[in-house]
Amino acid sequence: MRSSFRLLTAPQPTPNYPGHIPLTLSQTVLLALGSGIVGVLDVTRGDLIASLSESTASVFLPSLHAKMASHPEGRQIMSDRPRISWESVKRDRLGEMRRGTVGREYWEWLKGGEVTPDTRAEVQYIDSPTLAYTMLRYRQTHDLYHTLFSLPPTLPHELSLKVLEFTNMSLPVAGLSSTFGPLRLNRRATWTRDWVPWALRTGREGKSLVGVYWEKRWEQGVGELRRELGVKRNDMQGVEGRWGGYRKIRELERELRRKGEWVDEPEEW
Repeated sequence: MRSSFRLLTAPQPTPNYPGHIPLTLSQTVLLALGSGIVGVLDVTRGDLIASLSESTASVFLPSLHAKMASHPEGRQIMSDRPRISWESVKRDRLGEMRRGTVGREYWEWLKGGEVTPDTRAEVQYIDSPTLAYTMLRYRQTHDLYHTLFSLPPTLPHELSLKVLEFTNMSLPVAGLSSTFGPLRLNRRATWTRDWVPWALRTGREGKSLVGVYWEKRWEQGVGELRRELGVKRNDMQGVEGRWGGYRKIRELERELRRKGEWVDEPEEW
């Protein structure tokens, strides 16, 4: 797709930060259309979702940035501009923390999904350096939302998180993905019944996730953080029985609790 941009002869603006690829209006429209057609149908195509997010950033990023800057923790993030990477994860020794802490459960989630924070694409097409960082922060903390809600890296749970992100952060790409992405699900009706009401309610009633300074909370109990944010995992009757990946994560936590190896205070589970 990038090669098609080189064919356009319009003068290119000057980059505003390292890695920035400034686009003309026509190039932005082409990027949005090209990535949007496939990206909203296949939420596993992170590259297309990233391109669609950036090409439509002017619509939603200012309000997302305003949410981050509306309270002290978010303002501190914008001042410090931390980055979550595989190097930072190893440097902070998340794998050595006790089970039940935010840091250790994030480490376990990354191991289980066989991914690293470095798989998240760098921001390229957003002109404002400040808004570019806002987008990067959202991308680098997305897997922490999976950790917070015990959601495995599978399509149904990725879509559930998209619904939650849409109501919590008003992200239009998340809204599009959660609208068209379920067309690819084999158990669409079951997913809609089990996960959509929970995601809508949790995203709407919980505090904004984008303003959490995760690096300062690695040693906090993940359940304590959920209580602080006013959110809960999906405990609707029968959900665990119908979704094996979710059940596996929850059952392991219960076993660790029984052994006294879970640092967090018991929740309702």
